[in-house]
Amino acid sequence: MYNEWLETKKQFRTGLIISSIIVFALLIWPGNKIDTSQLEFIKETVILDSKPIFDEERHGKSGTEYFVKLNFKGYTQEFRITGIDYNFLKYEDLLKINSGDTLEIGRTSNKIHSLAKNGIDYLNYTKAETNRGLSIYFLGYLFIPMIPICLIVQFFKKRPYYRFNNKSYEVPFDIITILIFITTIIILLYIMPEFQVISNGEFYK
Repeated sequence: MYNEWLETKKQFRTGLIISSIIVFALLIWPGNKIDTSQLEFIKETVILDSKPIFDEERHGKSGTEYFVKLNFKGYTQEFRITGIDYNFLKYEDLLKINSGDTLEIGRTSNKIHSLAKNGIDYLNYTKAETNRGLSIYFLGYLFIPMIPICLIVQFFKKRPYYRFNNKSYEVPFDIITILIFITTIIILLYIMPEFQVISNGEFYK
């Protein structure tokens, strides 16, 4: 029984390390902050060389990347709407764009985050960036309660017990962890109503 408890402590110690790394990487790392300012974007007026093409690429175990290919006159490189921006593009409206249309774009390298015609933006960068940030925060906050529960386990040299109706029972740390995990998900969904679970290749309004 003692060896079994040592193995349990080892598993929770691993969980403590992993949870701490995830919380630090997702909540403390400065690059994960939500930024909808668009100050880093390259703003340009371009002419569409051909209709936008919806395409996808398979990347093995990492899954499928869905994107829109765009080619502009005067540019040899291909531009793309991909990632979270793809999920929040206005699909029906984007289909109406034709070759020769003049567009205003906001981009970083060859990735387009803002695409407008006559003042109408076919992307929703603010929602896309906000949801990207909330996705990171959601995962980070999800692991915060795991840290104290994993830490508490380390303080017991032997498996702790509790008494109920004159009977002795093991403290079910595994069940407690699962219940805390589920409860945290419910709480986060309640306090983050703007957060949307993104399914690969789908569009959100």
